[in-house]
Amino acid sequence: MEAIEQAIRNALAKSDANNPAIRQKIYESAWGAHERSLAANGALDDDQREDRRERLKASITRIEKEIQTEGTLTPPPAPAPVAEKREPVLSRETIQPLQPEEARVEPSLGIVSEPEFDTPETVSTDSVTADNYRPDRLRPRLQRKAEHRKASGLTKLLIILAMLAIALGVLWLVASGIINSKPSSVPPSTGNPAASDNHEPLKEGQLSSEGTWITIFDPSDSTRVSVAGRATASVDGDQLEKFLRIKSPSEADDVNFEVGEGVLEQLMGKQAVFDIIAKTEDGTSTQIAVSCDFGTLGDCGRTRFDVSDANGEYLVQKQFPTDKKPSGGGVIKINSDVSQTGKSVDIISIRVQIAN
Repeated sequence: MEAIEQAIRNALAKSDANNPAIRQKIYESAWGAHERSLAANGALDDDQREDRRERLKASITRIEKEIQTEGTLTPPPAPAPVAEKREPVLSRETIQPLQPEEARVEPSLGIVSEPEFDTPETVSTDSVTADNYRPDRLRPRLQRKAEHRKASGLTKLLIILAMLAIALGVLWLVASGIINSKPSSVPPSTGNPAASDNHEPLKEGQLSSEGTWITIFDPSDSTRVSVAGRATASVDGDQLEKFLRIKSPSEADDVNFEVGEGVLEQLMGKQAVFDIIAKTEDGTSTQIAVSCDFGTLGDCGRTRFDVSDANGEYLVQKQFPTDKKPSGGGVIKINSDVSQTGKSVDIISIRVQIAN
């Protein structure tokens, strides 16, 4: 457990330890790695696993308390210096010549008497083999150890088979579409809609828990993103979370996210909810404007949202007509700063839900 605490301290020392969000990510990463280690170690029972979890909680609590009380984190201790190994140096005066009579001492063999016991043990007259070279009184214990090893190996095999079955089951659920393979990283909320030129955004709690999700944008594929005017868009982030950082210097500098014609065909005649997951840089806030153009299927007006540095979901709904077909793909347009001061916004994901 000292090694895990040392790893946490090293990670905090290399980052901004005064940022609660960064500390939370490091704690969650350490906890996840510890849970995977416990799951892979079949030799531990439930009590031992719970004990290790409590010890890790205590380490995290101790580090967090140290940061909050002292305002800083004690740097990890430097490794102890390695002492240089020196070979002994012998001088001629140190080496004493051996006298002839002291050069060799011959060992003398005496007669050692056999120990006496009150009750002598019966000595087997059978020939010594690999099966009976140990005393008879040790054989039951050896048998128990052998049985324990066999049982332990069988338990590990059963655990591996169970984990494999669970993994296959999860893959089947994802492949069949029962489980969404890319769930939202934050709970559903509509953020703070500031104003709307048309098509009022959904109110709190109106996002249905049922329906089909279709991904429109993911940071791993930015080929369907284009910019207008002086707008910029670039993929950024870390191993925990990737995002597309967009910037609109003026009102006409929108960033466009392509909606494929096949997606629009699935939305014909249905009520759809567009979900934009976004945030700003740490310690900043801005007001974004969202609009869309779906060609013959119409648009979704222009909606404004107040965005903070915490992940939030910003929802826009649209009823698609039943008597029209898409003539091509469409776009969702986002302006990162309605005040035109050049503030940026991080787009984490865009998806649409088809209400049942």
